[in-house]
Amino acid sequence: MAEIARKYNLEIALEPLNRFESDLINTAEDMVSLLNDIDEDNMKIILDSFHMTIEEQDFRKAIQTAGDKLIHIQVSENHRGIPGTGLTPWNEFAKGLAEVNYSGSIVIESFTPENIELAAAVNIWKKLAPSQDEFARKGLEFLKHTFND
Repeated sequence: MAEIARKYNLEIALEPLNRFESDLINTAEDMVSLLNDIDEDNMKIILDSFHMTIEEQDFRKAIQTAGDKLIHIQVSENHRGIPGTGLTPWNEFAKGLAEVNYSGSIVIESFTPENIELAAAVNIWKKLAPSQDEFARKGLEFLKHTFND
């Protein structure tokens, strides 16, 4: 994959998933170890705050571990809801990103029970916000406040 992607000047980002979805790569440390074994400079890392709340003991350290291999961030709450409404340590998350000089996208990952197939795959059976527009609006407002301070 890395060789094919390189022909098109592309990078491939792999995501550590929580133990309930995979027993292979669950943490940033696991992913860095895998990428070191793969040894291809265009293989990178996605971190997802949802999976991190289950697997990482220290968000800041996990982000530091990913370091310059980190090229994409997906965010939602520990309950897959609007960022800022749960238990995710957002201040530590922001500090970690600042420390590694992360300049990529921070993308809200949201789910809705209306998308039946996807909702079943991620075990969403209730609304996480009155509407997806409100989910996006409130999430974006929270993220701008948190990551711009």
